[in-house]
Amino acid sequence: MNWGTKIVLGLGTFMIFIVCAAIYMVSNDTDTLEEDDYYEKGLSYDDVYDRKQNMQDDDAKPTIQILNDTLSIVFKSQQIKGNLNLKRPSDGSLDKVIPLFTSTNVYKLPVATLTKGNWALEINWESNNKKYVDNQSIYIN
Repeated sequence: MNWGTKIVLGLGTFMIFIVCAAIYMVSNDTDTLEEDDYYEKGLSYDDVYDRKQNMQDDDAKPTIQILNDTLSIVFKSQQIKGNLNLKRPSDGSLDKVIPLFTSTNVYKLPVATLTKGNWALEINWESNNKKYVDNQSIYIN
């Protein structure tokens, strides 16, 4: 076998590898950063903007701490109701929505069952007939 045949076989093998890799990437499309209903959420963004503006106007940003496998969220007011959206950037199947209700200004959530790593926390709550939203990133050890 001469060197010309080896070059052709090498290029052919490389092209087959690239085609197989492209087919694999297209067939396993698991982009967890894209929402399923992103268009509907885009149409209702005015509500999200108003919630964020309410949080800034009222200086209602909650304080978040993780101590001893417990997530503590300290709010500025009492009588909180809403929900917590825990989103895992690396795996969308681990996302959780947890109802939030407390009569005090502190909400505690055990995080021992959650996968360790980075989480995006979105807090939607209502207090004193005003709606708020806050997005923060947390890291669970």
